[in-house]
Parts: sequence; C-alpha cells; structure tokens
Amino acid sequence: MRIGTHISYELGITALHRQQAAQIKTLEQISSGRRILTPSEDPASYIRALEVSQADSVNARYALNRQAAAASLGMLEATLGDVTNVVQNLQQLAVYAGNGTLTDSGRQAIATELRGNFDELLGLANRTDGSGQYLFSGFQGATRPFADTGSGVQYSGDEGQRLIQAGPSRQLATSESGREVFERIPAAGGGYQSLFRTLSDLITLLETPVTGAAGKAALATGLDAAQGNLSSALDNVLRVRTAVGTRMKEIDTLDDSGDDLRLLYARQLSELQDVDYARAISDLTQQQTYLEATQKAFLKVQGLSLFDYLR
Repeated sequence: MRIGTHISYELGITALHRQQAAQIKTLEQISSGRRILTPSEDPASYIRALEVSQADSVNARYALNRQAAAASLGMLEATLGDVTNVVQNLQQLAVYAGNGTLTDSGRQAIATELRGNFDELLGLANRTDGSGQYLFSGFQGATRPFADTGSGVQYSGDEGQRLIQAGPSRQLATSESGREVFERIPAAGGGYQSLFRTLSDLITLLETPVTGAAGKAALATGLDAAQGNLSSALDNVLRVRTAVGTRMKEIDTLDDSGDDLRLLYARQLSELQDVDYARAISDLTQQQTYLEATQKAFLKVQGLSLFDYLR
C-alpha cells in the first residue's frame, strides 16, 4: 500500500508540474509576443525565421544605401542645375559681346563679369556632397578635382564613378567624373575643349582691344567659336544631368520594391514567430482549468490514500 501511495503521489506531482510548465510557457508567449521561445520547440520554423530576418536586414541595408545615394544624387543634380544656369548666362553674354556698338571698355566690362562666372563655375566644379566627398572627382572622393594653376584649370580626379549597392543586383553611381562633365566637350573643329578653357579664351578675347578690320574679324571668329563651344558644353551638362535624373527615378523604383519586400518579410516573420493572442489566452484559460482540476484530484487522491493508510 505504501508503494501504491508513493506512485500515486509521484504521478500527481508530475501532472501538476506538467500543467504548471504549460501555463508558464503560455504566459511567456503572451508576454514576449513570440510563439517560438527556443529553437528546439520548432526547429524548421526557427531556421526559416532566421533566414527571413537575415534577408530583411540585408534589405534594410540596401534601403540605407539608397537613402545616402538619393542625398548625393540630389546634391549632384542641383549642382548641375547651377552649372546649367551659369553656362546659359555665359551664352547670353557671348551673344551680347557681339553687339557692334560695344567699345573696348564695354567688352572689358563683360569680361569682368565673365571672370566672376569663372570663379563661380570653379566653385561648383569643386562642390562636395553632405559627407564632404567631392561630387566631380570620380573615384577619389577626398581629392579636390579642379585647381586654377594660373596657366589653366587642371583636373586632379579620375574618370571613374563612386558606386553604391542599391539592391541585390544593382549598383548606382553617386558621383561624376569632372573630366566627363567639364572637360570632354566637343569643340569647334572636332578635337575636345574644357569649359574652363572656353571661358578663359572668351575672357581673353574680350579683353583684347579691337583695331581695324582684322581685329573685328578676329573678334567675330572668336565669338562664333565661343558660342559653339558653349552650346556643346550646355548639351553635355544637360546630358549628364538627365543621366543623374534617371538614376534618381530608379532609386524611387528600388525603394518601392524594397518597401514591398519589407512588408513581405514582416508578414512572414509574423506567421513564423508571432503568437496568436486569442488562441494563447484561450489555451491559458484551459490550462488554468486543467491545473485546478489536477490540483483537486491530487488532493483528493492523497487524502484517500492517507485515510486508507491510517485505517
């Protein structure tokens, strides 16, 4: 009889512990919001959730990259817009300089204004993005791309573009080569001429006094060349600006795709990990009922056993 009492006691205690453990687990699920508390509970779901979490983290890094790229490209596009305005102003001044009523002093005044445009253009060519990287130095973001040496403007960057990983299989350029924007411009006659050289030549032309028919002819020829070169420079800047705009639109498209993936991953993780609160609360209520019933049964059985033993 003692062996039977001991066995019934152990069975009762085991049942109580089992019910209590189930209740504690449900409480932990409710408090944490997670269905899977340890990998051993559901290894397949745990591994899949880990894979989805890692994919979501990668997607988030791409989103941050695109955010940085959008900022750089926004600065780049705005700068190219400023360059466009300067070149258009240069074109207007070049046309006005051909006015036959202008004297040497009038052309000198235009040249003075052009020198201001030259300094403005040089400043734009050496502009940096928000992180201190030069926009037009190619790969070499820390290298100041252009310097006026006194004998001409020299380019110290390279012909590359800094790239950022904007998606799983897409890299986007966030910078431009200053050589491509300001130097590799088709010139009158078919060889290439930098915008700085065109502007410098125009300033020299307008500062040179005009004497006689030969002087007038040289002025007209020089102005025609300058206007042609400025037109080519404007076309080149607009071409690069269009390419930048295309990249900015692509970032928007990639952002939309990234947002869709983020929502997909969130839904998958929820299905794999999140607890069903309605079901968990129902389980908790049921477990509490079972626990109370088990406690009552245990006490009843133990009471009878003790009574039989004493009797």
